[in-house]
Amino acid sequence: MTYRRGVCIYNPSAGRGIGQSQLGAIRQILLAAVQDVSLASTELPGHATELAERAAARGCDLVAVYSGDGTVNEVVQGLAGRESPALLVLPGGTANVLANELGLPIDPLMAGRMLPQLAAKPVRLGQTIFTSNGSSRYFLLMCGAGLDAAVTDRVSKPLKRKLGQGAFWLAGARFSLQRFPRARISGAENCANSPSCGLVVVSKSHLYGGGLVLTPGANLLADHFVTAQYPGANRFLYGSYLAAAMCRLVSKCPGVRLESHEDLVLEPAAADSVQVQVDGEVVGELPARITLSDATCTVLMPKSYMNA
Repeated sequence: MTYRRGVCIYNPSAGRGIGQSQLGAIRQILLAAVQDVSLASTELPGHATELAERAAARGCDLVAVYSGDGTVNEVVQGLAGRESPALLVLPGGTANVLANELGLPIDPLMAGRMLPQLAAKPVRLGQTIFTSNGSSRYFLLMCGAGLDAAVTDRVSKPLKRKLGQGAFWLAGARFSLQRFPRARISGAENCANSPSCGLVVVSKSHLYGGGLVLTPGANLLADHFVTAQYPGANRFLYGSYLAAAMCRLVSKCPGVRLESHEDLVLEPAAADSVQVQVDGEVVGELPARITLSDATCTVLMPKSYMNA
């Protein structure tokens, strides 16, 4: 398929930095399948949403995002509920969970060359709605409450740029010495006796950062979330959870509860302040309602993912 007009949105600070030579190569590759391609740099948090909305208003039929999952999430806020433009992810961040989930090459140039082979599919978005102020945030991948959001919040940008995913492991090791915030699921079918958890993940992606599998069976095209409840707040217990996630054996891990939901409420399990992350960005605190929205975003993906 040939696209008429496209824009490549990029965050110059993503990953370990994006250079002009990389951008020039990306643009040339996209021009093989897009008649006109412009480049648009983000300048501050939230700017990618405005750029995506502007691209849609200009009649673009393709928005490529050369950055990390956080910038992709910002773009999704601007494309939610629109059939066009289609979203193409070009990995340029630290974890690149969406690219890994779809099975795209981690090399952005290789991912760009795949554009003519990719199929456009509408993906129903998850939506996190915060009870305290009514604000909300769409997500393509996952919403996590507790440990993962607390660790993400403690990763400094300079260290992230220097160490990449190693910065998250270091922050996690430091945080393991502190008291874990605890959350629980309520307000959903079959949620009776939901345990107090140091981590709850509500996901449409089976993959997580660092290649971990926290929600086996999740799929972007499914009409439900896979929720994973990791009970307790013992750091040694979470060491066993981590090992299981690395080995893709979470479903066999004692105590972990895996369920399917379309709508649920997450609340603090005690007098804790529990942070929430969506697609790798901390966006608020519990309580929150997590629901599968009717709004979609058209995502370009390999046909192999659609048939998985």
